[in-house]
Amino acid sequence: MKILLLNAGSSSLKATLVDQHAGIVLAQAKADWAGEATRYEFIAQDGVARTEVVAEMRYCETVRRFLSDLRQGQSPGLSDLSELAAVGHRFVHGGEYQTSIQITPEVRSHIEQLRELAPLHNPSSLETLAAAEAELPDVPHIAVFDTAFHSTMPPEAYTYAIPTNWTRDWGIRRFGFHGLSHAYCSRQAAKMLDRPSDNLRLVICHLGHGCSASAVHGGQCVDTTMGFTPLEGLMMATRSGSIDPGVLFHLQHHQGLTAEEIEQSLNHDSGLLGVSGISADMRQVSAAASDGDKQARLAIAIYVHRVRQAIGALTVTMGGIDALVFTAGVGENDAEIREMICSGLECLGLELDSKTNAACRPDVDIASESSRARILVIDTREDETMLREVQAVMGLPAGGSGKTKVEP
Repeated sequence: MKILLLNAGSSSLKATLVDQHAGIVLAQAKADWAGEATRYEFIAQDGVARTEVVAEMRYCETVRRFLSDLRQGQSPGLSDLSELAAVGHRFVHGGEYQTSIQITPEVRSHIEQLRELAPLHNPSSLETLAAAEAELPDVPHIAVFDTAFHSTMPPEAYTYAIPTNWTRDWGIRRFGFHGLSHAYCSRQAAKMLDRPSDNLRLVICHLGHGCSASAVHGGQCVDTTMGFTPLEGLMMATRSGSIDPGVLFHLQHHQGLTAEEIEQSLNHDSGLLGVSGISADMRQVSAAASDGDKQARLAIAIYVHRVRQAIGALTVTMGGIDALVFTAGVGENDAEIREMICSGLECLGLELDSKTNAACRPDVDIASESSRARILVIDTREDETMLREVQAVMGLPAGGSGKTKVEP
């Protein structure tokens, strides 16, 4: 009994094959075409990473290539496609769905209608689904939603101050995203602190290409920075984050921009890229800032300012904080950004240990010994949350160690 997990991003696809009984990973692959060349990496159970630059490869080609690689070699991860119990698919926006669900034509139709609310991700997930269903037509396909973890928010957190009929008739509300990551980090933080989750107050900062922060109290999300779409909230790589709606009206009335042009700019041309004029990659922006580029420095200052604001607001929402969590690409790997964010948070009881922070590799506590609250850096594992959700939908017992990462 094996489970295939497919996690489609805006310019990448991660695939993971898990042994259901043992609860371990048999193989992983990732295709990434964000740069000038497409890179494909395959890691078999031996932990050896095989990376190559390949020709045109997108979602369909990656699914086929991974399934082919799984059946190669002396000890194939998948001897026959009949060994698959299910395929799990990550969808950023689930709309009205608050739990994972087996995909039917009706479910697919509902997700299709949400394309424009998550334009960087839902279309790629649908393309991946179509490719997987073509290759594996007899295997159950399960949709796992990033929005589901945030469905525990109270009405005062998810309701916008807009006419009631907009909310009631048109479903306009805050949903929240990156839920697979926030859910995993919530569980992992409780383990690291050796405390039950039901009395923990966590602020989780998922800082990657997309960025969001959440307040998790007692293992449940009570608030988050993203809203009706993933565009709201923190400054991101190419997304603006929250902006005064009046700016949009001004651009339409006085600059002649169309709704489509504004949407394109706010999703693809803003954030780190828009302010710095250099890159959407924090590493390149930081390098330029170190060389004295004023716009790069401003981009980082705005980024840090927005995250610090969110941490303060979410902490007050819970009446305090027991641990601050950093995760995702920037959160896990950029010690300088973490230190800038934590500077001044002593008022919340958060004191960083600079030496531990500079040398850390997840999963680790980087708070000083005297800090009243802890500061954790956690290697997020969305695939582990996906596995749990697929097992629940299929009625399968959680197996083995639950390790869902092949270590090279």
